Amino acid sequence: MNASNARLLVLDEATEKVILQHMDDFKGLGTTLESALGALVIGQYFGWRVLKLVHNPATYRQYEKVLGIEFKDVCDPITEAGERKSVGYAITKALKSFWAVIMGKHSVPAKGQISDADAVAQEVERHVAAIEAAKERGVPS
Repeated sequence: MNASNARLLVLDEATEKVILQHMDDFKGLGTTLESALGALVIGQYFGWRVLKLVHNPATYRQYEKVLGIEFKDVCDPITEAGERKSVGYAITKALKSFWAVIMGKHSVPAKGQISDADAVAQEVERHVAAIEAAKERGVPS
């Protein structure tokens, strides 16, 4: 993605109006609204799958409710930046089990980590090696 040509958010007019109305109607802690808006920006930049990895399901749903949207409707599942920088997403790809990680069947402590491609590759290698070693010992992942 060329940062000089990129837009912070890409929303159609109707969706933007829904979000603005929800912001206007919002009652609660300002930090919750701020976090929900940040999640939208992160979701559009990295993809909604990265949001699923970063947030627990209750927080993910709370942010959708605060904004009056579903992230799947306004964010790609994964973007080039998400592929390149998300440790958690790279591990789900290596394990071929995105939903198993989301549902907690595979513990991925660094799943919210955003890094450069080299660090992502190292973390994936370390994590996959740990899973293989655990399997050899008969310990479920």
